[in-house]
Amino acid sequence: MDKERIANLAQDIRQKGHEAAESFGRSQHHAEIATTRGKPFFAAFVTSLEEDVNEIKRQLQGDVTSSDTIFQSISPAEVKLTRSRFPWFDAHILHQDSIIVLDYAKGLGVAGDPALDRKTCHFAFHVADDDTLSIQESFGEDPRRFHRPEELAVYVVELLFKL
Repeated sequence: MDKERIANLAQDIRQKGHEAAESFGRSQHHAEIATTRGKPFFAAFVTSLEEDVNEIKRQLQGDVTSSDTIFQSISPAEVKLTRSRFPWFDAHILHQDSIIVLDYAKGLGVAGDPALDRKTCHFAFHVADDDTLSIQESFGEDPRRFHRPEELAVYVVELLFKL
């Protein structure tokens, strides 16, 4: 190939590939932000979730609806919550890369079979153009978005405890 054709080809690559390369660079940057800020977001979410669960336990202490609610931190990326009655639930929360997964079963009365009727909620981290991090439901017609870890904790507590 002569030098002029190579120069033209190189110029063509620059022009046509520029937008794709910039888009790729932005997506790599956003993935890095989701990874580095996702861990502290999850840690703050877990702290807020535990505080909310403990407050519910305090509020119900001495009431007939009081029940052991166990909050277990399995690892920095994994939490398990169980409650034996009124309502009962078995929930497992896992942080993996750019998502948080909530897998749970629940019922109104006493503990049922936690293997039956399990539901799963997926939440994906989202990085805005100004590099702010949020998380939103991955599925659904109108997915909820949570800008702060405390907002996600409130949602999960209400999901598990509401009758």
